[in-house]
Amino acid sequence: MKIRWVFAFFILATLMASGFVEAQAQVSGSGTPGTIAKWRTSTTLADSSIKETSSNVAIGTSPATAFKLRVSGTSTAGIRGENTGSGSGVSGEGSSGDGVDGNSNSASGVRGSTSSTDTHQAGVFAISATTNALRAETSSNDASAAAVFGLSFGSAYAGRFAGNVSVSGMLSKGGGSFKIDHPLDPENKYLYHSFVESPDMMNIYNGNITTDAAGEAVVEMPGYFEALNTDFRYQLTVIGTFAQAIVGDEIKGNRFTIKTNQPNVKVSWQVTGIRQDAFAKKNRIKVEVDKDEAERGLYLHPDAFNLPADRGVESTRNPELRRQDKEQQ
Repeated sequence: MKIRWVFAFFILATLMASGFVEAQAQVSGSGTPGTIAKWRTSTTLADSSIKETSSNVAIGTSPATAFKLRVSGTSTAGIRGENTGSGSGVSGEGSSGDGVDGNSNSASGVRGSTSSTDTHQAGVFAISATTNALRAETSSNDASAAAVFGLSFGSAYAGRFAGNVSVSGMLSKGGGSFKIDHPLDPENKYLYHSFVESPDMMNIYNGNITTDAAGEAVVEMPGYFEALNTDFRYQLTVIGTFAQAIVGDEIKGNRFTIKTNQPNVKVSWQVTGIRQDAFAKKNRIKVEVDKDEAERGLYLHPDAFNLPADRGVESTRNPELRRQDKEQQ
C-alpha cells in the first residue's frame, strides 16, 4: 500500500513539473452580501457595481422590485444596445408591464438610432397586439414641451402615420390638406386639396331642395344642430331658372324654411354655425396672440421668409437642429 502512495505522489509531482497540473492559487479579498464579485487582480476578489436582491439585478444603483434589470448611469447612457446583424439593438417585452422603461434627468429617457436606409426600420420600434405599442407622457407645464416630439432635418416627415389618428385635444398646424390617389389617374398621380380654415370654430351644412307648388320648402337639420351650434348664417342659390329665394323662417326646432317667388324651384342652400359645445366653450381659439418673449424675432417657418433655420422657433429649442442646419450650410 505504501508503494502505491509513493508511486501516486511521484506521478503527481511529475505532472506538476511538466506543467500539466498547476498548484491552485490562494484567492483572497472581501465583499458585500448581495453584490456580485469581480476579479480585481488575478488572485483577489472585490465588489463590482452589480447587485442582486431576490433575483432583481441592478448596475450602478440598487435593485428594485419594479425592475428585473435596473441600470443607472451618470454622464453616459444607462444601456446601449448594438447589433451589427439584422436583429434589434434592444428588445423589450412585457405581458402586463412595460417592456422598456427609461428615465433621465437631463437627456432622453430612451434613445434609439439606426443607420438603415430601409424606411420600414426605425431607431425605436414598438409593437403590441393588445394595447398601446408606444406610450409617452409628460407632466410639464412648458407649452413648448411634448410627450412625443418628432424632428426632421430634411424633407422627411417629422411624424408619419399609416392608419387612423385620433386627437382628443386641440390640433395646431401651419397648413393641411388631403392626399389621395388621383381619381382620373390613380396609378400615376396624387390629388391634394387644402383644408377650409376659419377664425371661428365653424361647422358647415349644405344641400339642395326644391320648393313646392306654393314656392315653399322646409329644410330639416340634424337633431343635434341647435345644441351644437349658434350664430347661424345662410346662403341660398337658385338653380336652373331666374327666380328669387329667401329664408322664410330662421332655424327653430332644428329646421328652417325657404320661399321662392315661383313654384318648383331648385335651391342650393348652405348654413354655417359656430360651435357652442362644452369643449368649444372651454377652448376657444385665440385668433391673434403675442409671441412669448423667448420667441420674439423668431419664426415658425423661417424658410417661408427666406431666412435660415436658426431664425426658427424650433431651432432655439433644439440645439441639434441648429447644428444640423449649420452643417448643411
